[in-house]
Amino acid sequence: MSAMQQSRLQISLIVAGLVVTALLVWFAFSSYRSALPVAQVLQRGTALALGQAIEGLASRDPSFKTLAVFRTRELAFFVLLDRNGTIRFHSNPDLIGEQVGDDRYRSVFEQAGPQEQRVRLRTGELVYETHLPLHLPGETLALRLALHSWQADQIIQRARTGMALLLILTAAAWVLGLLALRLVRRDALQRVALVRSEQLARLGELGAVLAHEVRTPLAGIKGFAQLLAERTGDQRSRQCTDAILREIVRLEGLVNDLLLYARPDGPLPGVVDVDASLEEAWQLLSGEAAAAGISFELTGERGLTAACSAERFGQLVRNLLTNALQSMAEGGVLQVSSAVSNDAVVLCVADSGPGFVQDLLPRVFEPFVTTKVSGGGLGLAVCRRIVEDCNGSITAQNRPSGGALVTVRLPRVQSGERL
Repeated sequence: MSAMQQSRLQISLIVAGLVVTALLVWFAFSSYRSALPVAQVLQRGTALALGQAIEGLASRDPSFKTLAVFRTRELAFFVLLDRNGTIRFHSNPDLIGEQVGDDRYRSVFEQAGPQEQRVRLRTGELVYETHLPLHLPGETLALRLALHSWQADQIIQRARTGMALLLILTAAAWVLGLLALRLVRRDALQRVALVRSEQLARLGELGAVLAHEVRTPLAGIKGFAQLLAERTGDQRSRQCTDAILREIVRLEGLVNDLLLYARPDGPLPGVVDVDASLEEAWQLLSGEAAAAGISFELTGERGLTAACSAERFGQLVRNLLTNALQSMAEGGVLQVSSAVSNDAVVLCVADSGPGFVQDLLPRVFEPFVTTKVSGGGLGLAVCRRIVEDCNGSITAQNRPSGGALVTVRLPRVQSGERL
C-alpha cells in the first residue's frame, strides 16, 4: 500500500470514528433525556394509584381513622385539605385542624389539573409533591401527596451513569485509536528510514565502484579530449570536442553528486556566511543565467550566519540555484530571500518556471526522481542530505503565482559564536 493510500485510509478511519462518536454522544444524551420523563411518569403513576387507594378508604370511613394506619414505602406524607386550606387529615395527627401556609392546593378546586413539583422538606429531603382531587360523598377535598423520589432518582442516576460511562469509553477509544495511529505512523516512518538507510548503503557501494571504475578512465578521456581540442584547427572538429568535454563535465558532476549523497559524513560542524555563499554561487552561475535571460533578486535580512560547513553549504546553494535555472528555459526571475525565524536561518529559493510536477512533489527529495531529460535526479537529494547533516530541514512546494519554492531552515549562529 502506497503512502497516499495509507493517508487516505487513515483519513477515512478518522472520519468514520467522528461519525460513530457523534452517534454515540447523541445516543448517550438522548438516553439521559428520555430517563427524565420516564422517572416523572413513574412518580405520577404511583401518585395516582395512591390517590385512588386513599379515596377508597376515605369514602368508606368518613372519620378518616383508617387513613391513620395507611402507609407505603413510597409515601412521605399526605394531607387532606378543604377549600379554605384547613387540614382535615394529616399523616402527622398534631397538624390536623391547622391552616396550610401556601395556596398550592387551590389548583384542585380551580380544575387546573394535577399540579406536581419537587419540594424540599424541613428535614432537607427532596420529595415529589402533587395535588389531586379527592371526591367524597357531599364534598371534594384536595389531596396533597408527598412521595419519596428515590425510585425516580435511581432511574435518573442510572441514566446519568450510563451516559458518563459511554462518554468515558468513547474518549478512551479515541485515545487508544490515536495512540495506535501514532504507533502505526511511527512504524511507517521507521520502515521508510530503514529503506532509505538500505538505499544509502547500496548507493555507497555503487559510489565506491564508480570512483574506481568510472572516475579514473573519465579523467583520462577528459585529458585526451582537451588535448585534441587544443590541436585541432577544424571548426567542426572543435565543436565535436567541445561537446565531448561538456558531456564529460556533466558525467563528472553526476558521479560527484552520487558520491556526495552516498558518503556518510554525519554532522557537518562549522559556521557559514550566508550572504557570501549566495554571492559566490551566483557569480559562478551568472554567465549561464545571463545567456538564458534570467535575472537574480536577493532580498531579506543580511549578515546572517548558519551552523553548517561552508563547503557543503556552498554545494547546497549551487544545487538549488542550478536546479532553479534549469527549470526556467524561457528566462525569468530567480528570487532568493533570507530571514530569521525561531533561532533558525530561513532561506527561500523561488523561480518563475513551471513548478514541480504535482504527482512527484512528495518525492522530489528522493534520489533519481526527476523529469529532466539530461538530469540525474540527485540535485535535491544531495540538498536534503546536506541540510539534514546540518540539523536543518528542507521543503518544496509550488507557488500559487507559478513556479517552485524551496525553503531551507538551518540553525542560526550569532555573530562571533563558534561551533
